[in-house]
This record gives sequence, C-alpha cells and structure tokens, in this order.
Amino acid sequence: MRMPRLNRTESQERTRCQIIAAAVELFLRDGFRATSLGHVATEAGFTTGAVYSNFANKTELGIAAVDAIYERETDRAIARVADAVTESPDAWITSLSDWSASVLGDISIARLEIEINAFSAHDGTLRTANAARYARIRQHVAALLDRLESEAGLRLPMDKETLAIAAVGLALGIGIQRAADPALDKDVFGRILSHTATALTPAPHSDGVLSHG
Repeated sequence: MRMPRLNRTESQERTRCQIIAAAVELFLRDGFRATSLGHVATEAGFTTGAVYSNFANKTELGIAAVDAIYERETDRAIARVADAVTESPDAWITSLSDWSASVLGDISIARLEIEINAFSAHDGTLRTANAARYARIRQHVAALLDRLESEAGLRLPMDKETLAIAAVGLALGIGIQRAADPALDKDVFGRILSHTATALTPAPHSDGVLSHG
C-alpha cells in the first residue's frame, strides 16, 4: 500500500526530528564540543545546509537535543507510573525508583548539559530554554501528583506546584551528585521517595488519619 505523501510542514518536522535524533546520539557518544554540525548532518543523512535551515546555530541544536532527552525520560517515568498505579498503591514507587536508578546521574547526559552551558554561557536563549524545560517538567510532575492523589490514595501536604518544584530539584540535585561521584547510591532517590510516600499515604481504615510509618 502506498504511503500518503507528506506535506511541506510534515516533511520539515520529520527532517527536524531526524536531525535532533542524530544530534542526541552523537552528542552523548562523542561530546558536544567534539561534534560538528557537519557530523550531525552526515549521521542524519542530510546536508549541513539542512541543519542550518532548522537550527540557527549549534547552541540551538544542543538545546533541542537536551529537550529531547528530558522529554524521553519524562515520558518513560510517566508511562511507568501510569502502568503501575492500577496494580497496587505502592507499585508506582517501585517503578519510579527503578527509573531513577537507571537515569539519574547518567554521566553522558550530565556532560552534555555542562558542555552546552559552558559553550553558550553568554547566550541568553540558553537560560530561557532551560527555564522553559524545567517548567514543562514541573507541569508533568504536578499532573502526576494529581493522578496519584486521586488513584493511589496519596494525601498531599501542600499544593502540587510546590511539591513539583521540590521533586524536580531533588532529582536534578541527585543526578548532578551521582554524575560527579558514580559511587553514590543509585537507589537514594527511590528510598527518599518511598519514605516520603509512606508518610503521606493514609493507612487502611484510618478514617483520614495519616500513617507516619
């Protein structure tokens, strides 16, 4: 069966996505500074001109690559919780703990962010992009907390937006420390999450009294 032909906008979006995917692979493998836009173009199967048609400069492509990585991992975490929350009240904790152990402190991701920040230290678009990225993640976390509150019996001690700031800050902080010191316990995020969730989840038949386990 013949596939429908992409229109101009769809074709441009597909090209952009392929360039970003190639950039993610090369930046993580070889480093941001060591990878030229020409290398990315070759890996993606396009000309360097095609890269510049989609990204003004290397900083912009680097931002898009980091955005793609964060979006991928955020989607993975949310999907794990979505699957687990229907199994048991505690299954989501295990799922998030497993995810955090495999992602937080990934040296190649940490190196990429550090390299982009150093390369683009005086580029105002970088700070704006970082702020927007963290805001999107906090929105996802707040939505996740809303679901956990309604489906897993989690009783929140404060508004979801404030908790989202704390959760994202904890994850980023642990990630930075683990990237610097891989010997740091990879399960620490999961343990903190487990103890916190236990304190916030009403005990069975508690009539609204919180269990502080």
